[in-house]
Amino acid sequence: MSPSDLPTTASAGRDDDLGRGKMPLCREPWESYYILRRGILPCCHGNPIIAPITDWAAAWNSSQVQEIRRYLSQGRLSPYCLESRGCPIVQRVLHEQETTGDSSALPSRPFVLRLVNRLMFRIPGRLVRFFRQRKQKKRRR
Repeated sequence: MSPSDLPTTASAGRDDDLGRGKMPLCREPWESYYILRRGILPCCHGNPIIAPITDWAAAWNSSQVQEIRRYLSQGRLSPYCLESRGCPIVQRVLHEQETTGDSSALPSRPFVLRLVNRLMFRIPGRLVRFFRQRKQKKRRR
């Protein structure tokens, strides 16, 4: 899905603002990104940073941003988005998932991995997140 396929701001309804209208769930990664002193974010609610401020040109089409775009264009939240709990779209999708039990907007993991994670008090998931963040910090240096 290219940026030209996205609904324009003038044609987007109020429901579309929170990912309720046409796909993608969010348009931010196609329209803009945020350059702050601490680094570059793909949206205003983004966390963690995707690149240092000096790599602003390369960050626009980085593999991480392309992955976020791919998930959102499919109507699903990327793992990056799920880490950004302050985002109203993420909050709405997670709330709907809790109330309806529908997890189609969430990235799916094999049942065995989910089961092992639960049986081990979610320690494997925490370790994976810890090492991913550590790896990202090393890349920024």
